[in-house]
Amino acid sequence: MTAPAGVSAGELCGRVDALCGAAAPYLPPDAPVAAVLAAVRLRLAEPGLRIAVGGRMNAGKSTLVNALLGRRLAATGATECTTLVAWFRGGVQNRLEVRRTDGRRYHVPGRPGGGVPRDLTLLGSTREEIEEIVVETAGGQDPHRPWTLVDTPGMDTLSGLDGIALRALGAADALLYVMPHPGAGDAEALEALRRQAHDRMTALNVVGVLSRIDELGDGTGDPWPRARRVAATYTARLTGLLSGVVPVAGLLAQTALGEEFTEADAALLRRLASAPREDLDKALYSPQEFLHWPDGPLDMPGRARVLDLLGCYGISAAVDAVPTLAGPGARPLLAALREASGIDALVDEIRQRFVAAADRLRAAAALGLLDEAARIALGDVALAPAARRALDDLRAGVAALRRHPLLRQTELAPALADFAAGRLRLSGPDTEALLRLATGTTTAACLGLPEPAPGTIASASASASAHAARTAAEAAARWRQLESGPSRVLQRHARTARELCEELYFRAAST
Repeated sequence: MTAPAGVSAGELCGRVDALCGAAAPYLPPDAPVAAVLAAVRLRLAEPGLRIAVGGRMNAGKSTLVNALLGRRLAATGATECTTLVAWFRGGVQNRLEVRRTDGRRYHVPGRPGGGVPRDLTLLGSTREEIEEIVVETAGGQDPHRPWTLVDTPGMDTLSGLDGIALRALGAADALLYVMPHPGAGDAEALEALRRQAHDRMTALNVVGVLSRIDELGDGTGDPWPRARRVAATYTARLTGLLSGVVPVAGLLAQTALGEEFTEADAALLRRLASAPREDLDKALYSPQEFLHWPDGPLDMPGRARVLDLLGCYGISAAVDAVPTLAGPGARPLLAALREASGIDALVDEIRQRFVAAADRLRAAAALGLLDEAARIALGDVALAPAARRALDDLRAGVAALRRHPLLRQTELAPALADFAAGRLRLSGPDTEALLRLATGTTTAACLGLPEPAPGTIASASASASAHAARTAAEAAARWRQLESGPSRVLQRHARTARELCEELYFRAAST
């Protein structure tokens, strides 16, 4: 089985698929382990990563999903549909697949424009009967967004929903964790997610998103200086559980990247820009003040329209941008709103942390499933000799592939979790070294070295490899020192880090 046309499965995923292909012919077709192998191969054939969007209740998850999709497809606001797990993927038509808790699946027509309906009755089952829904939209997979998103209910919704949400998060390759106002509860929620995903959700594949930055502080003035400080503070506090926190104005991003903003909306904002700024600032103190602004240049429907699209902060940002625009119309205004939203920094983070590591993340998840399924199947005393040999070979192949440096990184996930929980104590430089080693997508990134420039000549490339080998050897020596420390937790994780550095050394030295 291969990936769809135009999609590179990657070296690691290709080798995992080959392991499945070698074992499958020797397994009973109705055996559970055969079903796991088939599911893994189908998963590896999907065009891109599965990225979950999680967080606590009313964190702004669905708004962020819409921004990343470039269309308002996820249900927002306090409706029953926002309590559903919803997967979003490209298709040949707008439709919804309803997956019930009893295993039955069926399709229903999508609403005009696609997406999740606000009315749950349109899905044909009650909330309690639905496990999750898959939202297909016409147009296929967007090459600029090589990922499948899953929108999940809040972590602190009714207890009956948490298990479904956690299973969906556990099935993802990576996680965007959304926080409107970070606090102690977010550390607890991230720790719960990590346990549910068997230590797979750590700084290796979790990025935090500080949403609704316009609500920080007193909600007035430029929110970005405070947003950056809060993001930096919680990046430090949640070290090990996530790689960083990126601030985003979610509603502004949803509109800037979506399809709903029209030339008429641009004209409304230009009319607002003609109002005295002092009067406008007073009106934007709150949504209620703006909607009931009696002397403003817009009527009530116009004010309601721009408020729904942008919120108070977005309106202020748009009015600030109007005098600076190079031309009239909606396009330059949307570009300014996109820049003001901060969404591009998050997309860059997704590409650097997730997309660049897609081969590793997908292969690591698949290997865990294969090893567990094979281990369970080998416990069957009635297993045929040929099937037993195939499963032994499969487990041996899994173990061999896990020695690849990029997959050895996944063994540092427990170290990141122990660091986040305070069980692993490291100095500042050693903490930074651990994070680089665990999350880097190249040898240079793992070792904190600059990436070789494209088209580097052979002599320079050889010099860079020699430098990487020396750096890896020095790092291995440092972790060897830490292995002799008094803490067993430190000893265990330092050994894993040292072995990974040694793998990097041998790879660099042989280049």
